[in-house]
Amino acid sequence: MKLQPALIFGEHMVLQRDKEIKVFGTSAAGDTVTVTLCGESVSAVAEDGVWEVTLSKKNACDKTTMTISSKVTEEVIEFKDVAIGEVWLAGGQSNMEFLMKFDYDFEETVKLPDDNKLRYFCYPQTAFKGFLETENNCPNWGFWRKWDDVENRKQFSAVATYAAMILRKKLDVPVGIVACNWGGTPASAWTKREDLEANPALKPILDWHESELEKINWSKYITASDKKAAPQDPKMQEMFERMMMGEDMSDFFKNFDPSVFMQADFVPFMPGPRSTVRPSGLYENMLTKVAPYTIRGVVWYQGEDDDARDWAEFYDESMKTMIKSWRALWGYEFPFYQVELAPFKGVGPTAAKKYPLIRHQQAKAVAETEDAYDICILDAGEELNIHPRHKKIVGERLGRVVMKHTYGDNSLVADCPRVIGISKEPEAIVISFANAAGGIEVREGLGEVLKINQGGMNKSYIAETDGDKLVLLLRYEAHKPVEIKYCEENFCNAALFNSEGNPVYGFEFEA
Repeated sequence: MKLQPALIFGEHMVLQRDKEIKVFGTSAAGDTVTVTLCGESVSAVAEDGVWEVTLSKKNACDKTTMTISSKVTEEVIEFKDVAIGEVWLAGGQSNMEFLMKFDYDFEETVKLPDDNKLRYFCYPQTAFKGFLETENNCPNWGFWRKWDDVENRKQFSAVATYAAMILRKKLDVPVGIVACNWGGTPASAWTKREDLEANPALKPILDWHESELEKINWSKYITASDKKAAPQDPKMQEMFERMMMGEDMSDFFKNFDPSVFMQADFVPFMPGPRSTVRPSGLYENMLTKVAPYTIRGVVWYQGEDDDARDWAEFYDESMKTMIKSWRALWGYEFPFYQVELAPFKGVGPTAAKKYPLIRHQQAKAVAETEDAYDICILDAGEELNIHPRHKKIVGERLGRVVMKHTYGDNSLVADCPRVIGISKEPEAIVISFANAAGGIEVREGLGEVLKINQGGMNKSYIAETDGDKLVLLLRYEAHKPVEIKYCEENFCNAALFNSEGNPVYGFEFEA
């Protein structure tokens, strides 16, 4: 066996500063592997062909070199142009995977100066052992890029990159993004099997997949999945490009027949032992190949698939279990940042079901998890596009929240406002908010998204603001409960913000 570092190690990589650096890979059983970085050399024996070394903490720098050598084979691998700075893993599904080339602001963003200290690695999407060798269709993944030529810039995750740009500007150190994501996948696919089994709330997921396995013709399934994938159908590629650019897809869905996929012997995103959506599949075949590459933390954007599968009721448990699983895999409690779902209605098989509930479950999950946070993007959705193209506002908001909570930058109010109190007064209901900054602001359309109901009757009101308070002037019966809802629909347009332009989280209360 030849000396082989894990795929994530390569030229132009960014290593995490101020933390012990893990370097790992494979070699001949019993081989002694030595890793040298910044004048430090550490060796390890390849037990059963697997080796791992731990380098001491390093300060931020760039243009350094890592060498990895084998005693048995006498191979020496040299990685040049290595940087040390901040490393963030970008996980989730298609809205995190969403490439910069599809972003609404790409034509302006692409004109930004080269930044050789902003770098990006995308782990190849791998559904099962041997998948990469079978598919062999990952020319854009598996190596480190820099923010330089246009073709490189196109391949960066838009959300993660806009967040990383905030970090680059504020911290002035190299920043590396490690993308480990796949569109159309549930949180359970990214969670260790034993952790799923240990949480009774997640039993419906495991039961669902077990029942799907009973329907499979195993010999046909394995034979079909072993075959090399057919070349991309030009019409499907055109459809994909149109969808990602936010074009009207009603004509496509009008003629779309999902039963075609049901009849195939193997479709990666259909349930099965080699599926992208099977419980723990992507945890085993992607995440464990990246870990324990040292990272500062995780940014995450996902939830649409769990909504589509009617798993909203226990999505909070899915997320808490997944975060716990990831932290155990890395061996330390890194910060975790989550993007709440954007407003979306949709049509056909992609139509939203319970987005408001998913958003509440996302908020609950981070509230019950140490060093976890989320951001509200109720101002960044599109009614008929599950991949809203305005990623700059999402990524920059995410970057500011990361700067505040992980790096201690309190120069602005980065968090989105959240309700902290409701009081009933004569002919008024007063709602108080945390993170109001200079005060709560009302924008156009509040009457369409903030509803007040008493006794089954909608109540009209006049909205005024008073610093961190929203005052709703109305007549109501003080001795009867009043139901108040704000942005509690799949698709809605945010109308409440703080002075920093951060939208208020959706809410539902009875006062």
